[in-house]
Order: sequence, then structure tokens, then C-alpha cells
Amino acid sequence: MEFAKNAAPILIVLGQSNAHAHATHLPEDEIITTPLKNVHGLTREYNQAYGLDDVTWTGFTTGGMNLGETQDDTCCLANVFAKKWQDAIDDGHDLPDLYVIQISIGAQGIAQFETNGWNMWCPFRELKLKPGKLGECDISLYPLTTEILSLAVMNLTMQGKKPQVIGLHWNQWETECHTGSKALNEAKANYENLFWGLFTALGSDKTGRGIPFYLYRALSENYEPSRVERLNGIFDGFRESFADCRIIDLKETELYTDEPKLHGIFLPDGVHYTPEAHRAFADRQWQDVFAVNE
Repeated sequence: MEFAKNAAPILIVLGQSNAHAHATHLPEDEIITTPLKNVHGLTREYNQAYGLDDVTWTGFTTGGMNLGETQDDTCCLANVFAKKWQDAIDDGHDLPDLYVIQISIGAQGIAQFETNGWNMWCPFRELKLKPGKLGECDISLYPLTTEILSLAVMNLTMQGKKPQVIGLHWNQWETECHTGSKALNEAKANYENLFWGLFTALGSDKTGRGIPFYLYRALSENYEPSRVERLNGIFDGFRESFADCRIIDLKETELYTDEPKLHGIFLPDGVHYTPEAHRAFADRQWQDVFAVNE
């Protein structure tokens, strides 16, 4: 991938708990408290709100930059990739500044309703914004995300930059596999509507043209296998529907083993990925950006 002199590459990571690497923690020497010079993010302090006139970019840190729940300093794609980008610039590579957007809350799917109430990613949910940790926060994520994405693109454009999405990651599949029934029956249409909204907010069309779009193959054995198979079938179909849809499949990596339930990629709960798996996600994004130039 080549960047124009005025390019503003954007990394976007959305979803539920695996999007922010629930139950992992960065080693102390990888926690970023001093804001990075060439990587920027959106803090909850200034950007976790509806009706903003503009977004406020600040130097990236590994805390306070998920506009969903307050679980920080995790070993997630966004945190690992941000450090790789800054390290590359510090090592003399000619790269533009990177802009990172993270929005996720654990246990939230896209279906309108299940036993615990409305899913926070459901596009039709009424506006709510109660910050906090998992179990306390209550945020309607779709309207917040579409507003933030649209404002971010506008902000960078007004700076004279050319926004260029290097990856839109949707790391969410658990709730649909767990719930099944109506949520799974309607999943294809619900995902399409949600993704189209994200593409539109970024200035693309319904195919997501110009946006490298990442989905994650569901591999957990904690759910009914037929549900997992159906969900993966829906995601596979999106590779035909969307212009540049990519499936991240940890079965294709050296991490994946024959170990029952965990397979070398899951924590003991069999649902949440290990830090090594999240580093593999960051490596995949890095390779996709730079493979052509190396």
C-alpha cells in the first residue's frame, strides 16, 4: 500500500469483547502513557458523546481510547499496531501519521432484542450514553460510531489530508453464535444494514469500495457447532458482496493447534483470544499494508 504525501491512514477496530482483547494485559514495558508523536487516537474524555461538532485527536496511549467500555492497556490489535507504527517511524521509515478509532463493548451483538435487553450494536436502539466498565456502561454504539467516523473523515479532510482507511475491523461474532434463533436467522440482513451504515459514514458506497474490511472467522467450540457454521457462512458470503472483504482465520496460522477447546488461541474460557492471537491480528494488518513494499 502506497501513501500520498498528505495521506491520513486510519485504523478502525469495532466489535465486542475480542475487539479490545478482554482479559488480557500488556506487559509493563508496552503500556503507552506518554502520548505517541505520530499516532493519534480519540479519547473518551473528548469524544465519547453524541452531537459533537468535531472530533479531537490526541497522541495515542493505551488507556482511555476505546469509546465503548473502560478496559484499558490490553494486548489488542489497536494498541499493538500503534506501537509498531510509531517504532517504524522512529527507525527512519517514511510513513504518514496514523489515526486510530476504537469502539467496543463486551457481550454486545447486533440483534434488536434478546433476554438481557437490546443489544448495544443494534442500529435501531434509542440513544443512550452511560460511560463505564463492562456491566455498567450503556451506550448505543451504532449511532455513536457512525457519527464519530463521519466526523473523523471530515476533520482530516479539513486539515488538508486525504483520509485512507487501512483497515476496518469488525471483531464480533460471539453473541450471534450464543443467541442463535431469531438473532441468527436475521443476522445476514442485520449485518448488511450495519456495515452499509459504517461504509456510508466513511464516504464509501454499499460495497465498501476503497475500504479494506476485516471479519473474523468464529472458531470457538463453546457454541452449538451448527450456529458457528451458519455465522461463518454469512461472513464468507460477504466476500462476494463487499469490494474488499477479508476473513482473518487463525486456523491458517502457526498458533492454531489440536488442543481441545483452546487450540492455542483462546484463554481458558474458550471464547476470548490470547495475547498472542491479538498480536497475530496486528501482524496480519501490518503485512497487508506493507507486503507490497517489502
